[in-house]
Amino acid sequence: MSFSTFPKWAAAPVAAALMAGFAAVAASLPLDFIHFGNFTRMVESGHSGGQVRLADLPQRKGDWGLGATAGLKGEMVQIDGRLLVSPGSDAQGRVQAPQQGEEAVLFAGARVAAWTDVTVPSDMSQAQLGSFVREQATARGLSLEQPFVFRVEGRFPHLMWHVVTGEPSAGGQGPQGGHRGHGAMMAGGHVNQQSGMKVFHAPGATGALVGVYSGAGLEGVVSHAGERFHLHYVDSTATVSGHVDRYAVAAGAVLKLPVP
Repeated sequence: MSFSTFPKWAAAPVAAALMAGFAAVAASLPLDFIHFGNFTRMVESGHSGGQVRLADLPQRKGDWGLGATAGLKGEMVQIDGRLLVSPGSDAQGRVQAPQQGEEAVLFAGARVAAWTDVTVPSDMSQAQLGSFVREQATARGLSLEQPFVFRVEGRFPHLMWHVVTGEPSAGGQGPQGGHRGHGAMMAGGHVNQQSGMKVFHAPGATGALVGVYSGAGLEGVVSHAGERFHLHYVDSTATVSGHVDRYAVAAGAVLKLPVP
């Protein structure tokens, strides 16, 4: 299964000043990595307003990334330049094209010119896959102190993912309520007290995990506080997608790492 067959996405016109800003961000990070918003700041402040217009994000072939929409009203993933939004209003977690004027409260991604494929040799738990990514990244010249994007394509014996809705959650408040948000933790999963969410269990699902590894400097910025991995799931037909809470990976899956 490959996402290389997805339709090409026409890049939106971007003002020269904004592109200069992207260049400034990318200049200090490897692999053209860019990011907007800050997990920790959002959680501490309780504010989830837009940080960047989706139309202004780079949307070139080779661009991969993930994030959440303003107001924590949905999730988003970028696949080879194509932006897909999972609105919290959809009961099945289905994706759609970005709406006019839509913004992201969080986004992180990079442009990848070439990938290295590594076969996952055995069934792996979430923790084992994390260690495998680190090991293989180091062996292929990627610094674990720097951020990068990666992918895992295959079958997932265990998979739990969610889509935020922007609505108040049980026992919590809405997007401006000041409670801990998209990064709050409970019993190994991400529990949203800043926004309600729709949770999906899909054991045996196939498709891909699109992931961001934060490195040291962006831990708590592009990933949840105390974590260096941030992943979104997208099924093999690019019909549904959302933020991954828990997963396991079956033997034979393919880990894709960017070529430095």
